[in-house]
Amino acid sequence: MSRRRAFTLIELLVVIAVISILIGLLLPAVQRVREAANRISCGNNLKQIGLALHNYHLNHEKFPPSRINGVGATWAVLILPEIEQDNLYRQWSIHYPYWQQNQTARQSSVRNYFCPSRRSAATAGFSLSGDVPGSGQNQTHYPGGLGDYAVSVDPLGHDTMTANGYPVRGAFQMGTGFRIEDFTDGTTNTIMVGEKHIPVGKNGVGWWDCSLYNGQFYVCSSRALGKTYPLGTYPQDTAWKFGSQHMQVSGFLYADGHVRVVSTMVDPAVLELLAIRNDGMVVPEF
Repeated sequence: MSRRRAFTLIELLVVIAVISILIGLLLPAVQRVREAANRISCGNNLKQIGLALHNYHLNHEKFPPSRINGVGATWAVLILPEIEQDNLYRQWSIHYPYWQQNQTARQSSVRNYFCPSRRSAATAGFSLSGDVPGSGQNQTHYPGGLGDYAVSVDPLGHDTMTANGYPVRGAFQMGTGFRIEDFTDGTTNTIMVGEKHIPVGKNGVGWWDCSLYNGQFYVCSSRALGKTYPLGTYPQDTAWKFGSQHMQVSGFLYADGHVRVVSTMVDPAVLELLAIRNDGMVVPEF
């Protein structure tokens, strides 16, 4: 009678060790492939936003404002018809405050507004804090849809003319949008939209990630870029700035519609030149 051969404990442990080593070797490669796919998808989102902005310009002879009159809808609402979200757009009374909109208008997420490296429209949920009427304490929070992209305002961090008459030099301002002719530095040299930095653990929280549709607070749907607001380089950074979940790069949409990833190590002075549409300065290679 033949004896059936079985694995010894030592042999079994060797097999498990070999399998563990192979998994350890393959996992980083799988993660790199997944991240590469996410970066392509994120870049495509920016490209679609760019097409929507240019279609808006074609229809209105100017780009949308960052937000309407300080309380009305943001750019993310205004371009909804251009990204085949007409039904959601019709839910909005765009000149009324965010908190006076119906729940469908405030809380409907849009797939193109999310970078898959961070989250998706299906998993993002709603804002957790920060979307309140006025700036007082202990007010009712109105949860709203989120997003991972922001428009570029003045490098000093404002989207309206300051009290001492300092204008907005970025691609977006409150109240009325700019025309292509206003980009005198060239549309290929001016950043319009980018990925926004959100610190670890702050998704949906306060001014880091309040609703993308909330036009009362410009910090919800815009960011500044330059020497005062350099790119986010580490997850724990609590500053209000552009940044991403991608490794050492962040994606940006330029005013001519092209998308480019930028290293987080780029000189902030160069990024400031890219954020200004009309200073007449030459942008060096980077």
